[in-house]
Amino acid sequence: MKQAFWAKYKYQIFILLAALVWIFSFDFLVQMCWEGVMHSDSFNYQEAAKNLYIFHKGHIYRPILMSTITGIPYLFGGSDQSIFSFSFYVNLLCWLASFLLLFEILKNFVKPKVALVFVLFSVLIVGNTTHVFHLLTETIYQFFILLIFYFLVQYYKTKEFKYLSLSIALLLSLMLIKPGSKFLAIVITLYFGREIIRNYKSKSMLFIYGSLFMILIQCVGMKYQFGNFTISYIDGVTYYGYVGSKAMCLRDGKEYTQMNNPRADYQFGLEPRDQKRVAEEDLKYQLKNNTANLIKAYFLDIRENTVSANSCLDEVKNKHRRSNFAFWKHLFFDLSKWQNRFYTLFAILLSVFFLLKTYRNPNPLTFISFFILYIIATSGISCGQGDRFHLVTFPFMFLLLAVFLLKQFKPFSELLQK
Repeated sequence: MKQAFWAKYKYQIFILLAALVWIFSFDFLVQMCWEGVMHSDSFNYQEAAKNLYIFHKGHIYRPILMSTITGIPYLFGGSDQSIFSFSFYVNLLCWLASFLLLFEILKNFVKPKVALVFVLFSVLIVGNTTHVFHLLTETIYQFFILLIFYFLVQYYKTKEFKYLSLSIALLLSLMLIKPGSKFLAIVITLYFGREIIRNYKSKSMLFIYGSLFMILIQCVGMKYQFGNFTISYIDGVTYYGYVGSKAMCLRDGKEYTQMNNPRADYQFGLEPRDQKRVAEEDLKYQLKNNTANLIKAYFLDIRENTVSANSCLDEVKNKHRRSNFAFWKHLFFDLSKWQNRFYTLFAILLSVFFLLKTYRNPNPLTFISFFILYIIATSGISCGQGDRFHLVTFPFMFLLLAVFLLKQFKPFSELLQK
C-alpha cells in the first residue's frame, strides 16, 4: 500500500518537500518572519476583514471574498494581529497548492519528469516566496487562477460542462479578490457565452449562478453603503494617483513621487462617489488634452513594473544580527529583480507566440497567453510596487516555456498526453 501511494504521488510529495525546504531556508536567511514590517496594503486588507466580520459592512476598496478568507480568525474572537498571522498559513497553503496545480496542468502537455523540473523552477520565484509572508492578494490570487486553468484544461479534455462551469464561476469570483480581474472575466465568459446559454438549465450552472449572486451582493452593498453600483473604488484611485498623476507631472515638467502626491491626497479626502467621479473626469480630460503624456506615463509604469525588484525584501531587518544577513538580503533582492526582467520578457514573447499560433482554434494555452498579456498590460495603471504586478504570470510563463521547448509544432489535440 505504501509503495503504491509513493509510486502514484512521488512527484507531488517531492514538490511539496522541495517547496518547504526552500521557503524555510529563505525565511532563515532573510528573517522574513521576524521583520516586523508589513506591506502598507496589508493594513487595508485587515481593515476590510474587520469591517466584514465585526462591523458587518463593506470596504471602499477591498471586496468581500478576500475579506471572507482572511478574516476567519475574527469568528473565533481573534485579535487584529491574528489576522496577519493567519494570513501566513493561508498563503502558505495556497502557495504549496499552486505548485501541485501547475504540475497537474503541465502533465497534460509534457512528461511528469519534465513537468517536475519546470515546477521546481517556479518554486524558486523569489517574489512569490516573499509574498507568502504578507497579507496581500497575490498568493491567493495565483492559487485561484491556476485552479481556473486546471478546470479549463479538464473541460477541453473531457468536454464535460461541469469543468467549464467551475472555471467560469471561479473566474467571476476572482474579481471579488482582485477587482482588476473584471475585464478578464468578462471577456472569457463572453467567449464561452453560447456554451453557457446552451447549458443554462444544467445543475452545474449553480456554480456560475452562485458567483454572479456574490458579485450582485458586493455591488448592491457598495451602492447602499457608498453610493455606486460597483465592485470597488480601487480602479479610480489607482488611475488617478498613479498613471494619471505621472502624466500630469510629465506635462508640467515635474518629477513624479508616490509619496507626497497632492493629487492622491486630494482624492482620498473626497467621498467615495466623488473619488470615482473625479477619476473619470480626469481620464476624459487627459485622453483629450494630455494624450501623449498619458501614453508615455502608462509605458513608463510597465517598464518600472518590469525592471524592479521585490519591494518587501528591501524592508527586512537583521533582527538576529547575523553577519551574513546583508549578503543574503542583497542576493535575493537582486535575484528578484533579474527574475522579474527575464521572466516578464519571456512571458510576453511566449504569450504572443501562442496567441498567434492558436487564435484561430482557441485552447487553454490561448487563454493562458491572453491572461499573461492582460496582467502585464493592466499593470501600467500603477507603479511603485516592485515586481508585485507581474509575479502571478511567471508560473504560467514556465508552463508555456515547457510546451514551447518540447512540443511547439504540434496541434493542441496532439499536445495532450494520452
